[in-house]
Amino acid sequence: MAYISTDEVKEVRKALKEKFGKNLKFSVRRQNYSSIDVSIVSGKVNFFDGSMDSKDKYSGRVAKFDGYTQINEYYPEYYGKHEQLFRDIVEIMKSAPANANGGRAWYDNSDAMIDYFDTAYYTHVSVGKWDKPYELTA
Repeated sequence: MAYISTDEVKEVRKALKEKFGKNLKFSVRRQNYSSIDVSIVSGKVNFFDGSMDSKDKYSGRVAKFDGYTQINEYYPEYYGKHEQLFRDIVEIMKSAPANANGGRAWYDNSDAMIDYFDTAYYTHVSVGKWDKPYELTA
C-alpha cells in the first residue's frame, strides 16, 4: 500500500534545498498519506521563455505557459532545456526518503495488465501551483 511519512517528506525537502537552494524555491507536501507533491514556486529559472509551451497534436494550437503546469515525470524530454532539472527533482523525490528514520527505498511493483498497483508512494511535480503561478525572481 502506498504510504509516505512526514519524516520522508522532510528528507525530500531538505535534499531539494541542498541541491537547488540558491536558484529555486519549492513547496513540498504530503497528500493523502500516499503521495508527495513538489511544486517549484519561484526562482531564477526562466520557464516563460517558450520552452514550456505545449502544442496540441490534433489542432496544432499552442498553449502558452502561464505560470502553472503539471510535469509528466515519465517523459522529461518533453521539456527541452529543462529536462535535466526535472530528472534531478524526480530522482531526489525517489531517493531522499531512504535517508529518513525508518525510511525505505522507492519501488514500483505495479502491473496495470492485471489491475495491480503496488508502489512505495506516488510522486507529482509541477511548476507553480494552480492558485499561485510560478514567480520569476531576478
